[in-house]
Amino acid sequence: MASPNTISIDVLRKTINGIFDFIENEQRGGAEIELKQNYYWSITDDVLYAMDGPPKQLAVGSLVDDYEFVLSSFKNADQQLPIMFMHIAPLLQALWQAVPNYASPSNPKPSESGR
Repeated sequence: MASPNTISIDVLRKTINGIFDFIENEQRGGAEIELKQNYYWSITDDVLYAMDGPPKQLAVGSLVDDYEFVLSSFKNADQQLPIMFMHIAPLLQALWQAVPNYASPSNPKPSESGR
């Protein structure tokens, strides 16, 4: 059995693909999502996992810049390296905030239940 600190690439890949499939189905076939913001706060790598105190300094990232890096990697497979996750992660975080929340058919949204 794998250690609790071990993650499966296969599990991540299938889960992420399933989420993308869900978003595309919910968007009625739309494969693009408009992001409402560009700039975001970022924590530098040297303190990201240092739990001995809060970060003293924040960095600023740009979703537009991150997406440009991803597009470049998309066009050139030689650039599809693990370091690209540093650009993909903020885009995924912005994506979950941009996509409407899912409501189960058995639990309609408040506006649909007559409230």
